[in-house]
Amino acid sequence: MLQNPQYRWFLGSWATASTGYSVFAISVIWLALQVSHSFLVVGLVLGVERAAYCATFLVAPLADRVRNQRTIFVVSFPVQALCAAFLGWSALTGSLGVAELIGFVAVLSVLWDLSWAAANAAPGILLSADDQFAGTGAEGLLGGLNSIVGFAAGGGLVLLVGAGGGMILFAGLLGLATLLALPLRISSSGPRDASFWSGLRRGWATVVAGPGRPLLQLGAVDAVEGFVSVAPILLLALVAVRLFQGSAEAYALLFVAYVVGGVLAGLLFAHWNPRGRVGGVIVSTLLVGALTLLLVEREPAVLTLAVGVWFAVGFVQSAYQDAKYAFLRGAVPSDQLGRVVSNLYVFPGVASTLGAVAIGALALAVPGLSLAGWLAIILVGAGILAVILPGVRRLSF
Repeated sequence: MLQNPQYRWFLGSWATASTGYSVFAISVIWLALQVSHSFLVVGLVLGVERAAYCATFLVAPLADRVRNQRTIFVVSFPVQALCAAFLGWSALTGSLGVAELIGFVAVLSVLWDLSWAAANAAPGILLSADDQFAGTGAEGLLGGLNSIVGFAAGGGLVLLVGAGGGMILFAGLLGLATLLALPLRISSSGPRDASFWSGLRRGWATVVAGPGRPLLQLGAVDAVEGFVSVAPILLLALVAVRLFQGSAEAYALLFVAYVVGGVLAGLLFAHWNPRGRVGGVIVSTLLVGALTLLLVEREPAVLTLAVGVWFAVGFVQSAYQDAKYAFLRGAVPSDQLGRVVSNLYVFPGVASTLGAVAIGALALAVPGLSLAGWLAIILVGAGILAVILPGVRRLSF
């Protein structure tokens, strides 16, 4: 797998960009709190981010139609870098308002998801089906290790100069990712669609095709899980504020533990390679994920114990996502992968948009961390639905 030089260039570029996005993720929550002092605004920022992701299925066919997916990276990364630099500079100078924050987050999100669609399609083109879990693990390891460094740097910048410093770092990492993407040649050998609209129709036709329509059933489960998927990010901020008196140090440390858990999950699945048991992995991670949220509800104000809880949350959530995307990369034709992945994101994307706003509003009304317990019930429902739907329960590739 790593003997493929194109895959190495791709890993380097995408891991660098993903590190930057992780810095963005830790910074934008704290930035929204700094600007507004309201969890409702934090929910709105995350809701706009997820809503922008939903709309990207309209441009995802571009990821499958371009002759070389390098074009998407070298065009979108610099524009995102400019947006991040503006947010960072405005935050550092004290001129950033809520409207500007939401607007630039929307632009960043649309461009990031186009890059994400291309990045999800790339391993399906560059690697064989047997290497998909290994590829997911390698991406998780490299991206995760870089993210740990990025979170440490981002957390340090939050402490020293505020969350705007994280946005400046994000811009710089996107610039480096652009340079690393220049040697790439990622071109599908499959047939190209005659037009944008024919590609869009063919992508949706793939989603609803097949005996039992497994992709459509997976989308249904993903919609229920999606409502809760944004919860860890909001709950992290809630824990930092309510258990640790608004400590930026605690917020950064718990976020790193969450990422480390996700990295370990990627490594485990790369070694295990459960391509014949994807459905079982999805069911298990949803039900265990509900247990981790119950742990969040009951976690004490002891930082070392909280680190362990958030490590578990990150592990389980990443395991679910790794299983899902490894399946898609191995089962969907490479010339349709970008659009199918983005089409399927509509299901959890709409749900997570609603979830971000609802959870942000409920965080103001629900005392303590009892909100996590209510969200655990929704994850149990997603797990039960995955068991009931045979197309999900029997997923394999």
